Amino acid sequence: MLKNNNFEEYAQLEEYVSQEDVSRIKSELFTCPEINNSLSGFISELSKNHAKSVLITTPEMVVDDHGLIHSAFVFAAANYVAQAAVNKEFSLLISSKTFFYAPLKLGDVLELEAHALFDESSKKREVKVLGHVKEIKIFEANMQVVVTEEHIFKLKRPPTNNNIKNEESNPNANLNPSSNTANNTFKTP
Repeated sequence: MLKNNNFEEYAQLEEYVSQEDVSRIKSELFTCPEINNSLSGFISELSKNHAKSVLITTPEMVVDDHGLIHSAFVFAAANYVAQAAVNKEFSLLISSKTFFYAPLKLGDVLELEAHALFDESSKKREVKVLGHVKEIKIFEANMQVVVTEEHIFKLKRPPTNNNIKNEESNPNANLNPSSNTANNTFKTP
């Protein structure tokens, strides 16, 4: 079932994807399992290296009294559909070359399509994303998504050459990084 209490938004979504398809796609989707679809869009098609999504604009996205939608919601939806095209449990956007061709307004429905271009063994994946409202191209991006073996917060950062040299020359140098003196040591009672 959808995590969406707005019946009107869901009724509009059914013009693009059925509730059964949304449920099936959710079960096949490994990336972003807890994402708020009301703010980032709903994946409407999913296959290997390809995904489509629908972003229904809502009043929560509006930035002024003219109904302008903040471009961050467009970018978030594009990021989500790019990660869905890769469809790995642990993936993260690392770069993007992005073009916004026209603004969205309240009531617009943005349809996004992502094609991932990569070798299955590659950790860095290139994804092309296009977004349209009806026949008008609104958005285009080339995104790079990195795939990791485990959650990004569980990965250990490899030591840099500078850190290794500092630790070798002064083993206590990194004990208190906020201190201005390199020879600070912690005293235990």
